[in-house]
Amino acid sequence: YGTLPSRRALKNSRLVSQKDDVHLCIMCLRAIMNYQYGFNLVMSHPHAVNEIALSLNNKNPRMKALVLELLAAVCLVRGGHEIILAAFDNFKEVCKEKHRFERLMEYFRNEDSSIDFMVACMQFINIVVHSVEDMNFRVHLQYEFTKLGLEEFLQKSRHTESEKLQVQIQAYLDNVFDVGGLLEDAETKNVALEKVEELEEHLSHLTEKLLDLENENMMRVAELEKQLLQREKELEMVKVCWGAVGAVGSGEGSRSPRTDARCPQETYEHTSHQVHTLRRMIKEKDEAFRRHYGSEPPPPPSAEPPALQPEPLEETLRPPALPPLPDREVPGAGRSRGWVVPGIGVSPSDGFTGKCPPAPPLPGASPSIALTVGLSAIRIKKPIKTKFRLPVFNWTALKPSQISGTVFSELDDERVLEDLDLERFEELFKTKAQGPALDLVCAKSKAAQKVATKVTLLEANRAKNLAITLRKAGRSTDEICRAIHTFDLATLPVDFVECLMRFLPTEAEAKALRQYERERKPLEELADEDRFMLQFSKVERLPQRMAIMAFLGNFAENIQMLTPVRSW
Repeated sequence: YGTLPSRRALKNSRLVSQKDDVHLCIMCLRAIMNYQYGFNLVMSHPHAVNEIALSLNNKNPRMKALVLELLAAVCLVRGGHEIILAAFDNFKEVCKEKHRFERLMEYFRNEDSSIDFMVACMQFINIVVHSVEDMNFRVHLQYEFTKLGLEEFLQKSRHTESEKLQVQIQAYLDNVFDVGGLLEDAETKNVALEKVEELEEHLSHLTEKLLDLENENMMRVAELEKQLLQREKELEMVKVCWGAVGAVGSGEGSRSPRTDARCPQETYEHTSHQVHTLRRMIKEKDEAFRRHYGSEPPPPPSAEPPALQPEPLEETLRPPALPPLPDREVPGAGRSRGWVVPGIGVSPSDGFTGKCPPAPPLPGASPSIALTVGLSAIRIKKPIKTKFRLPVFNWTALKPSQISGTVFSELDDERVLEDLDLERFEELFKTKAQGPALDLVCAKSKAAQKVATKVTLLEANRAKNLAITLRKAGRSTDEICRAIHTFDLATLPVDFVECLMRFLPTEAEAKALRQYERERKPLEELADEDRFMLQFSKVERLPQRMAIMAFLGNFAENIQMLTPVRSW
C-alpha cells in the first residue's frame, strides 16, 4: 500500500489541476479578447461573461484580479455595462446572495494582503458606478455599494501605503454624489436667484432715480450759470462807472493839486463813497424795473422834460467842466465839494441823505433783462416717462449753454411726441426682462410680479451675441441648417458663415442640450438661441461643413491674392 497514492492526495491534485485549468482558460480568454473579432465573439456568446464572473469564486487573488480586469474592460464598451450587471445578477442567483455584489465586497474586505486584487476590485467598482450617464441610476448603484459597507471601508483604507489603491479610492470619493448636499445647493441657488432679481429691480429703480437727479442738477447748473452771467454783466457796468469816476477825479485833481496833496485820504474816501453810491443806484434801479414791469415790456416813454431822457453813454461818462474853486476853504469841503455826473443824476447831497432820485435807464435794455431774454431760449426739458425701461446710452448730456443756437434748443420734445407714435419703438427697443405692452397703471401694479423666463443652457454673453448674429441674418433655423447641408452660399453669405463659425457648439453645450432633450422636457421652454443651438448641433459633420463653406466663399478672393501682380 505504500507505493499507491492516497485518496486525499489524489483529490488535492485534482483540485490543483482544476484551478490551473480555470486560470489557463481566463488567460486564453484574455488573449482572445485582445483582438476585435475575438472580443465580439465573447460579447455575443450568451454565457461567456457569466462564466467569467463566476470565476471570482476562485481563491487565488491573482486569478480574481485578472477576472476583474476582464470584466472592467467589458463594462467600458457600448452595451457592456448591461451585460456586466446581468452577469452579477446571475452570480447572485447561483451563489445564493441576498444582495448583488455581496460576495465581491466580502472578498474586497478580507483580501487586504493582496494589493493587486484590491486595486483591480476598486477600479472595477469605479467603472461600474461612474460610467453611467443616467444620474438617477448612478445614485442607485452607488447606494447598492454603500449599503454593503463600501464607504465605511474606504474611509478606513484611504491612508493605505499603496499609491495605486489610494488613487482609486480618492477617485471614487471625488465622484460620489451627495444628494443631500445637491438638494441644499439647489435651494440655495433658488434663493440666490430670487435675491438677484430683487437686486436687479432695485438697481433699475436706482438708475431711474439717478437720471432724475442728473436732470435736476442740470437745471440747477443752468440756473447758476444764468446768475453768473448776470453778475458778470453787472461787474462790467460797475467797471465802466468806476472809469467815469476816475476820469472825474483826475480832472478835479488837476484843478486843485494843493487840496489833494493836503488831503489824499479824503479824496480816496470821497471817490469810494461815490462808487458805492453808483452800485446801490444800479441795484435799486434794476429792482424797481423788475418790480414795476416784471416780465412785461416797459411802457412807452411819456412826454417828460428832455432832461430826464437818457443820454448816450459817451455823453454820460464825459467829465463836466467844474466851477473854479473858492478862495477860502469851507469846513467839510473835502466831503461837500459838489460835482455831478450828467445822465446819472448823482449829487453829494443826494448821496449823503440816501434819498436818490430814480435814475433813468442806461441806453438799451437793462443788462439783467437782456440776460434773462438771452437765456430764455434755453429750455430745461423734463425727462420723458416711457412705458418700458429702454436701454441707457453712456453719453454725457450737453449743458443747456452748449446747445445754444443749435436745433436742440428749438426742438419741442412734447410736440414731437404728440405727432409721432412711439409705442412700437418702445416695444422693439425695451430691455429684455420686461413683459408685453401695458399701460403705465398696469405696469406699476404688476411690477412686483415675477416674469416667467425661458430656460437657457448657454452662457449669457454667448447667447446674447448669437441672438444678435441670427437677427442680422434674418433667416429661420430650418433655412440655415438646410443651407449648411447643401452648401448654399446664396442663402448664407460667407460673412454670416464666418460669424456663425464662432458659435459652433462646444462639448459642454452639446452635452447639456442632449441631456435636456433626453429628459423629454418641452422644447418650447427653451430660449430661441438654445433651440437654434440644439438643431444646429444635430447637423452632421458641422465644423467640416462650415469650414468648407468658408473656403468656397473666400476662394475667389484667395486666388486673387495669390495671383502675382506683373509690373510692366
